[in-house]
Amino acid sequence: MRVLVDANVIFDVYERRQPHYAASLQVCRLVQRRTLVAAVASHSVANGFYVYGRPFVEFVKQRLTEDFEICCADAHGTRSCLVLGVRDLEDALQVGAAMAWRAAFIITRNERDFKASPVPAISPAVFMKRFH
Repeated sequence: MRVLVDANVIFDVYERRQPHYAASLQVCRLVQRRTLVAAVASHSVANGFYVYGRPFVEFVKQRLTEDFEICCADAHGTRSCLVLGVRDLEDALQVGAAMAWRAAFIITRNERDFKASPVPAISPAVFMKRFH
């Protein structure tokens, strides 16, 4: 199964955000063990740098690029995802990346903002209960 992991899940692990850290870390460990094939959207990397600065770049080099694919929508995919009715631009771009990468799910803590997405959104905790 191929999944796209939303930035909020990656940031949960990076910051050890409670109460979400445990479930987000479980998902990332599945990816690290190659039990789950996952990608992060390229703009998530840029957003992480914007929020956390240079230390996030090292995290990307040491962890994300080792464990995750990095994907993004092309121009056509970006245009397509922007008309789906996903209100938040960043979430719409996550959908575009998930569609381009042919993900079965978007793993996110923000499921309600992905209601208009053709790729179903699922929380890390629900994903773990349902599939692992």
